[in-house]
Amino acid sequence: MICSVGMDYILYYFAVKELKNKKVGFDGELCLVVPPIVVKQNSIAKISGNFYISDIGYYPKAKNHYRQRETGCAEHILIHCVDGKGEVWIGKSFYRIQANNYVVIPAHTPHTYQADTHDPWTIYWIHFGGMQVLDIVNGIFKNMLTNRNSLVFGEEMRAVFEKMYALLLKGYGREIMECIALTLPYYLSGYLHREVSSNWNVDAKEDIINNSILYLKSNFSSKVSLQDIAHNSNLSISHFSKLFKARTGYSPIEYLNHLKIQKACHMLQFSENRISQISCDLGFEDQYYFSRLFKDHMGISPSHYRNRFKLDEHFV
Repeated sequence: MICSVGMDYILYYFAVKELKNKKVGFDGELCLVVPPIVVKQNSIAKISGNFYISDIGYYPKAKNHYRQRETGCAEHILIHCVDGKGEVWIGKSFYRIQANNYVVIPAHTPHTYQADTHDPWTIYWIHFGGMQVLDIVNGIFKNMLTNRNSLVFGEEMRAVFEKMYALLLKGYGREIMECIALTLPYYLSGYLHREVSSNWNVDAKEDIINNSILYLKSNFSSKVSLQDIAHNSNLSISHFSKLFKARTGYSPIEYLNHLKIQKACHMLQFSENRISQISCDLGFEDQYYFSRLFKDHMGISPSHYRNRFKLDEHFV
């Protein structure tokens, strides 16, 4: 067990070691490097081994910032630029980065990155790993390869980042490392599924699929056809259907039915409306079709679903 003075010294030692590659420090910077022995211990733990952070920091106006790793890094690296510009080489691929752009560098991949000479970047960055992290990294990397790496680093993202940094400043106890393991996936979700992270703004053109879902939710009571949905997006039916299923995993009509059943559950629980009225309000002309669809989704009929709540006042 390490005393608080010893822990502070270790944090200082590894922070200084990480900064040796740049000529001077950056005013207002944050930099914390978790000791390798702690990383190794937590990488095989039941909870913290799934997601962990080995390095985390913030560099404002990072003039002369430069890194080159010919054999890559043991962990994955995520860099989010919030101001200025920079350049990144990942293998043989080159990326120009500016405000509201991010890059992810997979572990053990040769890379080089540097701040722009005239307009140096301001970046938030983490080195991370874990037993369950690879699929997430691959997904974020795919977004980057398809030029979908624009994301505003808003207040919520900053708050989550600062929470993880503050936790690691307290030390590396089991509770802290497990809290990191449960917080980091949420942070990464904003990069993996940026379009549906409702409070994390996407710096891109209006999102067709999100707009389509909003259109579906505002037309519960209408008999919406696939042609109507595609027309609302100014796309052909075939092209729109392909885009929609690629994003959500469902056809537009399947997704609409999911939304209607979700709404039906709420209405059955919190209203006294007859099932026939709920069916009509949700745009179903045939109450029996609605009941069959509801049972397919929920496993019980609408009437049984409602009765379950009436019989158990404490159901949550």
